[in-house]
Amino acid sequence: MHFTDIKSILNRQLIALFKPASLYPLVLVRVMFGAVMAGWALNMLLNGTLSELFTSGNFVFHYKGFAWIEPPGTTSLYLVFMLIALSALLLGAGLFFKISTLVFILAFGYITLIDKSNYLSYYYFVIIMALMLLVSPAHRLFSLDLIRKPSIRVDFIPTWFMLAMKIQVVLVFFFAGMGKLNYDWLFEGRPLSLWLMEAFRNWGLYIDLTGSFKWLAILLSWLLILSDFIFPHFLFDKKTATGTFLLFLCLQVISLVLFPVGFFPVLFCVSCLIFLPPAGIHEFISRISYFLYDVFQFKGDVFKPGGGYMLEYRNKRLMIVLISVFLGFQLSWPVVAYMKWGALKWADTIFHFSWNMELYEKSGSVTFWKIDTVSGRESKIHLDTYLTQHQQKFMAQDPRMILQFANYLKAILPGQVEIRADLSLSMNGREPFVVVEKSKDLFTQLEAYKSGVASK
Repeated sequence: MHFTDIKSILNRQLIALFKPASLYPLVLVRVMFGAVMAGWALNMLLNGTLSELFTSGNFVFHYKGFAWIEPPGTTSLYLVFMLIALSALLLGAGLFFKISTLVFILAFGYITLIDKSNYLSYYYFVIIMALMLLVSPAHRLFSLDLIRKPSIRVDFIPTWFMLAMKIQVVLVFFFAGMGKLNYDWLFEGRPLSLWLMEAFRNWGLYIDLTGSFKWLAILLSWLLILSDFIFPHFLFDKKTATGTFLLFLCLQVISLVLFPVGFFPVLFCVSCLIFLPPAGIHEFISRISYFLYDVFQFKGDVFKPGGGYMLEYRNKRLMIVLISVFLGFQLSWPVVAYMKWGALKWADTIFHFSWNMELYEKSGSVTFWKIDTVSGRESKIHLDTYLTQHQQKFMAQDPRMILQFANYLKAILPGQVEIRADLSLSMNGREPFVVVEKSKDLFTQLEAYKSGVASK
């Protein structure tokens, strides 16, 4: 193939990126994202866990550079979650869209940064999706902002923006699959076997998926790994996108029933709506639009389907560069995290911002001791005085959090004391192994793990 042929192909691909793409899939993502996030916030307000997760009477695990963010009082905390729910509803309805989305990001970002022990991968994904929506024209069709300003309506946007949204979703699929390419998933069927056995026990059944039926757990593990890599391919194909999405939706519903996977499957299904063919979404939204148009008799083209307006970005190149840099970070950070922490699967640090979620079943136990350096007398430190049970659980899975708490103890305890600790951890249902020993210097051991050079 000659250079001119390659150049011609690249030019055709570049031209294709600027062809018009229907805005309807992005509109559907906006509406559903706002609805499910409002539902999430209301559920958090009502389920009684807010005080334990987001307030603390003593110690807080701060993110580096965000020590100035302190837990709010109970009343303020409830107000923040009410603000998240309200801004999410406005975001979904497309009313004061840019302001509502920005308020949502700031409020949600605040509760995310309060305490490191609350970190969940879907918190990060929520912020990413909200940022992508913020810079998008998702409010320019089928939104209440059109009532205020009908002239903002567009029906089509450049293909490159829709492609950027899809790539962000595919990255989650890809790195979720990559994270499962390890011995336990591939050849032991763990931790899937443990999760299934627990679910079956809740139904009064006992199937030994670590023994005689181990082959079944391995088979299912392989199917899940393959699905992470295969689903994006079929979602990108317009002919198979709808069927693939429905299959993916069914699998996520099953996982919600079987496993304690939390809110992420719901959010991820919403993000996958971006792959659905615009024609079907157009027909669905058009029916609603015609109804609203006929009932309220809006002037002009407000809520009237079937327009042909195309959005033209004024700073086209700048937008492409910014989104490319954004996606480049999402692509490179998991690789950096794995290169630094790949050998330390017990440390939750590898999971932060890298889509390595639900890969291991971990349970740990940590005990702190203070030793008087003058008398040599040692005594156990009662963690309940400083930390909630939730904080203690997650501290045992991150060397940086243990080090942060040890430094705190060293600073506040009176006299000349040395802080020591015992830490044991069980991975994927196996016998616990010792991570930190009381007989050795705590800070030397943790610094080795923190720098990513420890061998365990």
